[in-house]
Amino acid sequence: MLQNLYIKNYALIDKINLSFDKGLTIITGETGAGKSILLGGLELIRGKRAQQGLLKDAGQKSIVEATFDISAYHLQALFEAEALDYEPETIIRRELLPNGKSRAFINDSPARLESLSRLTGKLLDIHSQHQTLELNEKPFQYELLDAVSDNTDLLKSYQVDYQKYKTLKQDLQELSIKLMYAEKELAYKKHQLEELELLKLDDVNFEELEQQIKAIDNQELINQVLADGIQKLDAEELGVLSQIIELKNAFHKIAGFNSKYAGLAERLESMQWELQDMIEEITGLVDANDFNPEETARLQAQYAAINQMMLKHQVLQIDDLIALRDRLASEVTDLSSLQLQIAETEQKLEETTRSLDEKALKLRENRQKAMPKLIGQIESILQNLSMADTKLKIELQPAEDFLPNGKDLLDFQISSDKGKSFGSLKRIASGGELSRLMLAVKTVLSKYQQLPTLIFDEIDTGISGDVAQKMAEVLKNLSQNMQVIVITHLPQIAVKGDTHFKVFKSTGNNITTQVKHLTDEERVNEIAEMLEGKLPSESALRHARHLLGFVQ
Repeated sequence: MLQNLYIKNYALIDKINLSFDKGLTIITGETGAGKSILLGGLELIRGKRAQQGLLKDAGQKSIVEATFDISAYHLQALFEAEALDYEPETIIRRELLPNGKSRAFINDSPARLESLSRLTGKLLDIHSQHQTLELNEKPFQYELLDAVSDNTDLLKSYQVDYQKYKTLKQDLQELSIKLMYAEKELAYKKHQLEELELLKLDDVNFEELEQQIKAIDNQELINQVLADGIQKLDAEELGVLSQIIELKNAFHKIAGFNSKYAGLAERLESMQWELQDMIEEITGLVDANDFNPEETARLQAQYAAINQMMLKHQVLQIDDLIALRDRLASEVTDLSSLQLQIAETEQKLEETTRSLDEKALKLRENRQKAMPKLIGQIESILQNLSMADTKLKIELQPAEDFLPNGKDLLDFQISSDKGKSFGSLKRIASGGELSRLMLAVKTVLSKYQQLPTLIFDEIDTGISGDVAQKMAEVLKNLSQNMQVIVITHLPQIAVKGDTHFKVFKSTGNNITTQVKHLTDEERVNEIAEMLEGKLPSESALRHARHLLGFVQ
């Protein structure tokens, strides 16, 4: 509910501060007095971009500030989504600066205009003949029908499934694309993996293999060196070993004469054993260097295959080949995992689709049951607004795919005269008829949900007499459920107000727009002027008191 509106230095307004109550608030004033300025200020609160030249004093900033009681609207989630502090009494402020820039605040926190628009969309609903008819917009049509259908909880549950459905479809599409590209590369990756696995790289000591290949390539030279070594070390008379033994025996003979001789004898003996070990080891190396043709071919093939793979994959170490093999194995495995993910996603999508179908069917059944009730309520109000021949038709057709609010294609049509065919609301109805139709719709909707503050501008254009009286009654009844603000020129409507403001221009050199909260006696005079004009007669004043229900 709008509680307060403060405007300073805006258009023709120096400063006004208006307090609003529940029920029906009436705003009257002569044409050109500045009623549209109030609406302009509220449009700024709703996030509309500011035009140039709106500062009354070009050297001072302009302020438009509105205070709302939002405790009944359950808007905590919206505040959280907008990263704003929630307050049951929320203040929205716009500041227009002399340099042409503007600022917006929600509860004194800087806010984007988009945030203002989203929030005030829940708080203010302004209607005039020059605005697009909300009833012609599909989301509002669904909202209206679902309110009467008591679909609120079911629709919330459906929309949870719908979001899940969209996410699963998106996931499935992305997984399928990923699988398509993966399958294209799968055969090649599998071939690469098989080539690497055939090498049995985990069982290969590449350094040892390289040494073996070098030994094979130089087998003749190695055998010759080994043979010469054995020959020189172990020849029977001229070999190094036989000469060391002979020398050792000679030093043993003189060992008793000097400890140094004995030490040399021991060292020669150590050399004898070392030479014997060397001869045995060289002999073993001769045997080890004897590769048979089959082993030679196997080692050469293994070494060539590994080098060929390193060259193919442009790596320098066998560890890089092992890493590549492991990555390919993982990617091949990932494909299987991808296929499993797709299967699981398809199953979840199937389950969600079944749930959506069930809920969409129930939504449709509830809507079909509620359509006659909704049409009857709207047409009943239209009849009281002298639109008895106006008929409403609602068409509900199954959609091919799920929509955000069900699986129905919804269309509201109107016939404004007897015997005329039905057509779109904009094409068939006049501006005045659209205003009355929207009034009827909002009256019905207010019975089923908490609506924003309704502001009607020019809703009374083109009507008078009995129609004006009936419209006044509808507006009064509507205000029993919600806050309604009406800018009107008709006394029949003005007398129904719980609160009455008059907009007028001050006289003098500095013309300003001012707004006054009328007392009972001031209301009598204002209604009388609306009935008869300036300086109303005593008869007009008596009639005004009668209309207002005041006791003389």
